[in-house]
Amino acid sequence: MARETTYGRHIIRSMKISGEWNARAFRGKVAVGIVHSGATEEAAILAAKAAIDASHAVQRAARGPDGFPTAVEVRAALAAISITDGQSAMLRAHLLAPESIMTATELATAGGYDSYVSANSQYGALGRKLAEELEWNPPAFNGVPTWTFALATGADGDSRADMEAMGYEQWRWKLRPEVAEALNN
Repeated sequence: MARETTYGRHIIRSMKISGEWNARAFRGKVAVGIVHSGATEEAAILAAKAAIDASHAVQRAARGPDGFPTAVEVRAALAAISITDGQSAMLRAHLLAPESIMTATELATAGGYDSYVSANSQYGALGRKLAEELEWNPPAFNGVPTWTFALATGADGDSRADMEAMGYEQWRWKLRPEVAEALNN
């Protein structure tokens, strides 16, 4: 029976096969990378951890100047998180909207929600799951993260003052290009 070691968002499963220790990282049920072997269980696990760290370093180096994850990272993260039907409908509509721009009210309609408040809550919840999976922190206003920034940016500005001046229900969100690319592939 395989033993499990938690390493960040990964589980490393290790077991002895034919006198040699093997370890492999998993993200949920999905295997990540190759099987690493070692003379000891610790050596095999350390090799798997080093491979995870090296992969993360490559991903972080490929990020843009604002530090937002690449489309490849976003695609993997979207596959790893749970998305409700309403959240999925909002994402699809946002992707297909002209210039990928929609108001909070339009997103609510697309997701089947009665008001922009409900849509903001759901889109924000999805953004939070995505941001946490990506290990990325969105901008915070008054110490509170605006999770939707994991999915989109402000089409007319990115500050809380911009949101308040425009009015939250008419606030225009532009789907991040990395998210659009991830959804298209």
